[in-house]
Amino acid sequence: MTVRKRKDTGKWVSDFYYQGERIVRTLKFARTKKEAEQAEAVIMNQVFQQAYGFEAKPDKLFENFIIDSFLPYSEANKKSFASDVYICRQLVSYFRRKTIRQLTPSLIEEFKQWFLAKPIVFGPDGEKKERPRSLATVNNHLRVLSKILSLAVDAELIDSNPVFRVKKFKPNNRRLRVLSDEEEAALLAALDGNDLIQCIVIVALNTGLRRGEIFGLKWADVDFERGRLIIRKTKASKERFVPINSTVRKLLRSIPRLLTDYVFPSPKTAGRLIDIKKGFRTAVDFAKIKNLRFHDLRHTFATRLADSGTDAYTLMEIMGHADIKTTMIYVHASAEAGRSAVEKLDSNRYFSHEMVTKRKTADANLP
Repeated sequence: MTVRKRKDTGKWVSDFYYQGERIVRTLKFARTKKEAEQAEAVIMNQVFQQAYGFEAKPDKLFENFIIDSFLPYSEANKKSFASDVYICRQLVSYFRRKTIRQLTPSLIEEFKQWFLAKPIVFGPDGEKKERPRSLATVNNHLRVLSKILSLAVDAELIDSNPVFRVKKFKPNNRRLRVLSDEEEAALLAALDGNDLIQCIVIVALNTGLRRGEIFGLKWADVDFERGRLIIRKTKASKERFVPINSTVRKLLRSIPRLLTDYVFPSPKTAGRLIDIKKGFRTAVDFAKIKNLRFHDLRHTFATRLADSGTDAYTLMEIMGHADIKTTMIYVHASAEAGRSAVEKLDSNRYFSHEMVTKRKTADANLP
């Protein structure tokens, strides 16, 4: 190495000859001799690449690559574009001013641990509350980061995706919170005066539709004649038909059709509804219902259908599951369904306690 420190400026300088040509570079950011030697090694490698016709791979700031490449890709190809925008804000806040090549597996692992430890803050000013971040949320951020860096691989900015070497968490996704009849009544009572959210909750409890599917429901998708809803833009990208009962039919007929295509339009824009989280959470708190999320209304619908005897394949079709394993979570023996199944044994006298007892007595009295 041929680094030296200038006496007049105190800056480190790389000074070497290559094929008879003297190459001098000021190493502005080097603070020690070791850093200067490392910087010089990079410069010498670049000179070597140019001399032999190899183009050094370009590098790019992480946030610039997201704006220029990933977000346009997400908007054109992914249904989760709005979610991706939010996640990218979180990623950029941590990796700001880092280049694509600087995102190493160890740095990504540091982000994973930091993000998990950072609590979610919610509530109005002066009443802020905190709750822990879920493992699934951290994994979702890693999935988006992985897609970003896969696009960087395609663009030949890096040779491999460093996220592949970071182990994801294994969350417990077996949450199955079901609303009781008493909780349902309390929730609907708490929503009196908020017709929009109350109607959405009733539809969710009686159809099992996802929140986004309800928000995207248009009047053209309501088939009163056949008694069904047409769900066109689904999670599985497959159109499906969801039957409606008399409760939903009556509710939908009572809703005035405003100058909009949406059944549940935004009160502000008359366009597609974006979120009801604040109003729903307020009602849940007022009703004093613990540990309830909007998606649990879908769990409640599916569980009630399974408990009523609906077979797995019919339930799978209504719910729009891509894998029957997901449906089988709901096909479980609830307390009521289990008791009903066991009590059916009493109808078979060969297995009843009474019949067995009588047989034993009769056998004992035989001559």
